[in-house]
Amino acid sequence: MKKIGVLFALLLVVGCNEEAKRQPPPVVAPVAPAAPAAPSPEALAAAQAEALKNALTVDPVEGIAKDGRVVIRAHLKNPTAGEIRPVLSWDGQGTWWQGEKATMSPVPPGGEGTIEVQAKIGDRVYPLPRARIELAEGRQKLCGWDFLDRAMAAVAPLVREWNIAGPFDLGMPGKAADDNDEKALYLKGPLAGWENPLPPEKGVDPAATYAGKDGKSVRWQTVKADRTGLVTLGSAGQTPWAVACAVVYIYSPEARSYRFSAGSSDSLRVRINGKEVWKKHAVRGATADQDAFSADLKEGWNEVLLKLAHRTGEWGFYFRVIDPQRQLKFALKPESSPRNQ
Repeated sequence: MKKIGVLFALLLVVGCNEEAKRQPPPVVAPVAPAAPAAPSPEALAAAQAEALKNALTVDPVEGIAKDGRVVIRAHLKNPTAGEIRPVLSWDGQGTWWQGEKATMSPVPPGGEGTIEVQAKIGDRVYPLPRARIELAEGRQKLCGWDFLDRAMAAVAPLVREWNIAGPFDLGMPGKAADDNDEKALYLKGPLAGWENPLPPEKGVDPAATYAGKDGKSVRWQTVKADRTGLVTLGSAGQTPWAVACAVVYIYSPEARSYRFSAGSSDSLRVRINGKEVWKKHAVRGATADQDAFSADLKEGWNEVLLKLAHRTGEWGFYFRVIDPQRQLKFALKPESSPRNQ
């Protein structure tokens, strides 16, 4: 009888196990994913600034009318969640004026608007006035762009690629015993390399080798401007008390006078087709549009040769041609296919 009780207990245990196997597994409640952390105000501001960086596009000016009138258009995409009202600030410098019309409409969230400015340009186009388009959301200033350079680049190109030969020896100026003024030291007395013709000035030969400063051989090299238009003088650029030549060729479809502007560190002479059209003996750092002058270009290819004298420090230059009808082409060799800058 005792054996029957044990057997019955074993069958009961096995039956319970089988019943447990037939039961569905317990339902496990899903664990909700953790909510992402809210971005910090600094991260939101950085993201908005990045979105605004390329929100303004500017149409290149197609041409300047004979009376100096020009229309400038910019297009604004609004990547923010609120309406944006663009505001134009304009600081004319006597050669530009805002004109009769500056149209700017509010731009809704995700929308696009056009900003149009009508202006008139005087004889001296450059330096450009300061003109900014500023964006504000309510009372908060979001962004601002200087836009005139982008609009005017096609009708007033900076020449960005040059043949450079140098360095040659500039020489040292004379100095009176009681003269302690630094600029007088720089400018007083003859500087042989500045006053006397350098070998490239007697005739440009792209294959020539010249005796340069300290007896080192000098050959022509091609140098390109940086994104701002500044041309640094390559391997010649770190040499103090030196002078160099820069040459480019400009193709004009007709004979006519053009306006030019330049900036240099330090002194600058400009010859077009062998004729000197500008000279500035100075001690200065290079900024765009320090000098402005007019000169004639003949029909066809024109050789433009710059002579650049350098004392110490950074050495470079800017050179611009005002081309109201976008007719001019530029090349490193006169027989090259002309191209726009």
